[in-house]
Amino acid sequence: MAKTLKDLVFALLNATLILLALCLFLGWKLAQSVDDIRTGFTENLQLVSPLRDQAQGIRGELAELRNDLAAIRTQGDSLDSSALQQLNAILQRLETLEENLEGTQARLAGLVDKPEDLIDYAITTSVDNVTNGLLTVRGCVPAS
Repeated sequence: MAKTLKDLVFALLNATLILLALCLFLGWKLAQSVDDIRTGFTENLQLVSPLRDQAQGIRGELAELRNDLAAIRTQGDSLDSSALQQLNAILQRLETLEENLEGTQARLAGLVDKPEDLIDYAITTSVDNVTNGLLTVRGCVPAS
């Protein structure tokens, strides 16, 4: 009887150590994945920075084009009414495009200035996907 209890204690200890080793291994792999994600975001943010500068240059060119078209519109006595209407429509489109570009530039600047928000979003999304995958494997369906 004592030998059986001794064997059971050793088996329990052995199983506990195996589970502990498995948890440590999975934790190490998770930390490595998070580090890889962080490195990838850092590289991607270095690619976003020139896009922000390019968007700023395009915005400047659009402003110059809008000023040129406005100057042509002020010389309206030499243009007929349909040409003036077309110029007004083009100016309106340019203003809309410039507003869209300004919004895009603000979002790019936000990504470059606060990369931790993007990293937090990626980690949260990854954790949610892993949790849903584990629930699916286990046969549970998350409450919707």
